[in-house]
Amino acid sequence: MPGKLKVKIVAGRHLPVMDRASDLTDAFVEVKFANTTFKTDVYPKSLNPQWNSEWFKFEVDDEDLQDEPLQITVLDHDTYSANDAIGKVYIDIDPLLYTEAATVISGWFPIYDTIHGIRGEISVVVKVDLFNDLNRFRQSSCGVKFFCTTSIPKSYRAVVIHGFVEELVVNEDPEYQWIDRIRTPRASNEARQRLISLMSGELQRKIGLKVLEMRGNAVVGYLQCFDLEGESGLVVRAIGTACTLDKLTNLTPFPPACHSPCKDLKETPFNEELIPNIHSSGPSTPLKNQTYSFSPSKSYSRQSSSSDTDLSLTPKTGMGSGSAGREGGTFKTLLRQQTQTALEQREFPFFTLTAFPMGFLLHVAGVVSARSVKLLDRIHNPDDPETRDAWWAEIRQEIKSHAKALGCHAVVGYSESTSICEEVCILSASGTAAVLNPRFLQDTASECCLEQRTEESPVPPCSFCHIPYDELNMPFPAHLTFCYSCRKQKVPDVLFTTIDLPADTPVVGKGCLIQARLCRLKKKAQAEANAATISNLLPFMEYELHTQLMNKLKLKGMNALFGLRIQITVGENMLLGLASATGVYLASLPAPGGIQISVKTPNEGPYEQHISNMQKKINETIAKNKELYEVKPPELLEEIIGSPIPEPRQRTRLLRSHSESSDEVLELDLSHGKKDAFVLEIDDTDAVEDVHSLLTDVPPPPGFYSCNTEIMPGINNWTSDIQMFTSVRVIRLPNVNLTNQTLNKNFNDMCENLLKSLYFKLRSMIPCCLCHVNFTVAVPEDESIQVTGICCILW
Repeated sequence: MPGKLKVKIVAGRHLPVMDRASDLTDAFVEVKFANTTFKTDVYPKSLNPQWNSEWFKFEVDDEDLQDEPLQITVLDHDTYSANDAIGKVYIDIDPLLYTEAATVISGWFPIYDTIHGIRGEISVVVKVDLFNDLNRFRQSSCGVKFFCTTSIPKSYRAVVIHGFVEELVVNEDPEYQWIDRIRTPRASNEARQRLISLMSGELQRKIGLKVLEMRGNAVVGYLQCFDLEGESGLVVRAIGTACTLDKLTNLTPFPPACHSPCKDLKETPFNEELIPNIHSSGPSTPLKNQTYSFSPSKSYSRQSSSSDTDLSLTPKTGMGSGSAGREGGTFKTLLRQQTQTALEQREFPFFTLTAFPMGFLLHVAGVVSARSVKLLDRIHNPDDPETRDAWWAEIRQEIKSHAKALGCHAVVGYSESTSICEEVCILSASGTAAVLNPRFLQDTASECCLEQRTEESPVPPCSFCHIPYDELNMPFPAHLTFCYSCRKQKVPDVLFTTIDLPADTPVVGKGCLIQARLCRLKKKAQAEANAATISNLLPFMEYELHTQLMNKLKLKGMNALFGLRIQITVGENMLLGLASATGVYLASLPAPGGIQISVKTPNEGPYEQHISNMQKKINETIAKNKELYEVKPPELLEEIIGSPIPEPRQRTRLLRSHSESSDEVLELDLSHGKKDAFVLEIDDTDAVEDVHSLLTDVPPPPGFYSCNTEIMPGINNWTSDIQMFTSVRVIRLPNVNLTNQTLNKNFNDMCENLLKSLYFKLRSMIPCCLCHVNFTVAVPEDESIQVTGICCILW
């Protein structure tokens, strides 16, 4: 699909002063695409030039349109010396390449300089004219839409979910090339900036090619990351979920959407009843009479070519039967068996989506995660992506094994991240193990079985909370009770997930943002010694983060977490962990017990009085939180005809991750306090600090609500007004007498102040809700921490 790119430079404003004699600027513009460059006339002595140039025309292939950015450089003209650079603008042309997309981009773009920052604005008009290209061997993926949102956009309809796609590209970092020693810092920065733009476009094009091979037309939940590996190179990687999207027939509540660019897919709009077409004949087609379906026939990793090796992430073998058949004759067992049959000889599906239609998720088991520490200097060929592909294949294989151990055949809400410090790289991946409803599977055998279930009652909303694993062979200890909604299936006492709360799940009260923060010092080391130290610290850090989440969840009077995101950041002398999630009270799960402090050894009177005061404050805080978030579950009747009474819950324990052995756990006296209490053992000063940290979390001011999911649980009357806000905090730590307690306090205060700054910015918008609250932690320099907070506002 070759095309013609046309660019017009209109005007500039608020340019910096470049001529000190006149306090003005003689500005002109260079427009470059691929290897072709045009220039405007010089507009003399003005900080707000009006060029109104002619149309600059570039005739290029669609592959270049996807890979190359439009580069606009604003310069100051000098007669007797070299022209001075003011700044640059990079414009991605890909949004103009959709079949039904707008063909024009126009507006004011900020002029950015890598040394001085924003230096004014420039008005540009960009047009693209595409020609029809029927070449089946073309290397472009024009027409594939990319969405960063982890839910299906509201202006589109998801027809088929094809599966997981991933890709990565590697190149040499310009800042580590030999020429970097002789060029200016600005030239070095611009070389890296241009390379990142080129690699990003190439990566997106390759992902789009895989989507077209899967007969899709969009990528939803697209996540693109940049790994700066120093001398090992620059890596750009991306993951997403390939889908076939169709525009809505009723355009009243939604803006226009695009049809599929794939001409061989002739979809028709479908209703929401999800009734399969059981009378269809002939070969299976991508679409049946349902609005949302799953086609797991292919899960694309790297393409096989002369330079790319096919690293299959999952074996081509069937999965085990898991715990199906444990409750023979029930509808749950039939669904599980049909799901198992439909997925035989298929790839294990990963989904980057976090929101699904009602009934798509049959059961969820909880969070599955994997982490690995790698040494970058062990890469034999830094320019070869195969080593990094193999690393991520190991991570995904471990995730898959964890999900299978929980009796699940899919991972939803899947994400990947890295943290790099010198030659050490931490690879992290997490998701939610789930069982999918076979009614959504694109499989002929599955459809034949569905004919027998069309008259059966629909899956109850509480089925989402029912355990998918075998109660008699659980891979971990857990307290199970009968579901508090249907009284028929078993549910856990607490549920952690990385997805958004399903729309039909019954909840009590409102949700809230819950964060766990942790810092740990480590000794400075090199290579293998540093990697070994980090590997030893990671399990304990993750355990303590989950400990804090569990404690704070109980303190809020809630029993489930959604949208869980755990970030581990590595520095030269410290490790930082930040976990964010949205707490919810699910009506199907048992009510959480209180928090009971237990002193391991007898102490003096003042210390016991201090513990007693902390216990009193905890009880008061729980009561206040239940009132604040309206957590008032209905009282259960003692006898309900035909429904078993839930089993009485036993007290749960959660101990801190100290080096003490498990023998000390047996010494804990559980004979005092409430039987359903959540016991915290106080055995040293660190444990007391942990309890204090529970009580220092300040609730949001009146009129504010916060969560890290797309929709605030328990509140449905928000308007459609959305706005994004960002806040950044940087602190420098003292380089003397730094302890874990001091580091934790500084980090905790830093995050709390960041939230307070967001509340202060939005004080004129109350009542409002902070959604998609996302904190990013970095260690830019030694002895410094940077936290960036981003949120979307609904009011």
